[in-house]
Amino acid sequence: MKKQSLWQIVFEFLSIVFAVLLALGLNSYKENMDLKTESEVLSEKIILECKRNLNKLDSVILQNQEFMTYLDSLREQEVVDGFGFNFSNDLLSASAWKFTQVSRSFQLMDQEFLDDATELYEVQNYYMTISNQMFQNLGEMLMKINSVDPKTMVITSHYYLSNILNAASQLQTTYRDFLEKYQKTQVSQS
Repeated sequence: MKKQSLWQIVFEFLSIVFAVLLALGLNSYKENMDLKTESEVLSEKIILECKRNLNKLDSVILQNQEFMTYLDSLREQEVVDGFGFNFSNDLLSASAWKFTQVSRSFQLMDQEFLDDATELYEVQNYYMTISNQMFQNLGEMLMKINSVDPKTMVITSHYYLSNILNAASQLQTTYRDFLEKYQKTQVSQS
């Protein structure tokens, strides 16, 4: 009778161990599936953020190109009596990217997508840094407007704006390449 009890105890013990391991395995599987779903959602949010930023950037480029034409006409004049500032700038968001970087699902995302997104946001950061620096420098010049002649302001503004437009154009190309590559992937996976 003791043998039967011993076998019964061993069987119950093994049953409990198997049940616990099965539960842990299922829980791990579910967690991985949740993280995979979260990584797909984060990828979609990055793509959406890039679309929004590209639309903002397209508008900024168009407006600044018009202002650049105005500055070009002023640069050709011998004397500039004065001119008005009409720069356009818009804040580009990086919140989806920042949220993705701290997410646990980051490790499950496609490495090529992450590499391309990293490059894209570095180009975006460069553009934002140049834009902010230009506005800071021009603001400082405006504070000294009585000591700076308008022709110098035109030349300086032209220089800064041409740098901004070059950086914006590079960012615009980076956005388009990224979206072209990953929007197709998103559509084909659906």
